[in-house]
Amino acid sequence: MSIKLTILGTGTFFVNKNRSASAYLLEIKGKKILIDCGPGTLMRLSQLGIKLEDIDYVFITHFHADHTSDLFPFFMNFRLNDFFIKNKNTKYPKIIGPVGIKKFIINLSKDFQLPALQKWNKVEFINIKPSQKIENIKVEAYKVKHIAFGLRANAYAYRFSIDNKIISFSGDSVRCPGVERACRNSDVFVCDASYPKGMGNLAHMDTQDIAEIASKQDVKKIILSHFYPQYDSVNLIKEIREKFSGEIVKGKDSMIILI
Repeated sequence: MSIKLTILGTGTFFVNKNRSASAYLLEIKGKKILIDCGPGTLMRLSQLGIKLEDIDYVFITHFHADHTSDLFPFFMNFRLNDFFIKNKNTKYPKIIGPVGIKKFIINLSKDFQLPALQKWNKVEFINIKPSQKIENIKVEAYKVKHIAFGLRANAYAYRFSIDNKIISFSGDSVRCPGVERACRNSDVFVCDASYPKGMGNLAHMDTQDIAEIASKQDVKKIILSHFYPQYDSVNLIKEIREKFSGEIVKGKDSMIILI
């Protein structure tokens, strides 16, 4: 069985024509699972010929806007489609994230003066559980540490397991037990690679953290993502190679990996 991973966005708040913000698409046994939905996600999906109604599940790692700013427009596509077309055969996605995911969208709808959830609940919002099954895929969520501007985010790393294959996503995280448990024995680990060696902080790992975690947890392949343009000239792969002997790929938007 082939699992298809499409890297939709490898950036942060610094977006450009070649790099939109965090988003990834997993395709497993005919199901499409979107992980994060940062700015540019909907355009990337459209460029790849993927319709929003083809998305079965959306998993959100945390609420920061570089991971969620396209989530409300994603929701509104279904809400407005329901208003204009009234197609009873429409398939609606499930949106899964940290506790309060529905309130997060409701608050955005109020701020945007678009109270579109009133008396309408066809898109289901679900608080993430530590472990659950979707379509025979085991999904585990691990709390991770991510502090930005002095505030700790309610942030998670995700681990998807099916047919002896494991694909994990760090989300935004420092080195912590949660991210280590999420990536153990992963065939593919999509990892926050925000900083070069020696520059890790309370928000993100650096390349040394990544190398040590991946080596300790027997990761087979690392996909680097979540890049700041300030460090584009740094050879991140070379730095990770100092302590990790597995495969390393520097992610690019629209890159496809078969697992």
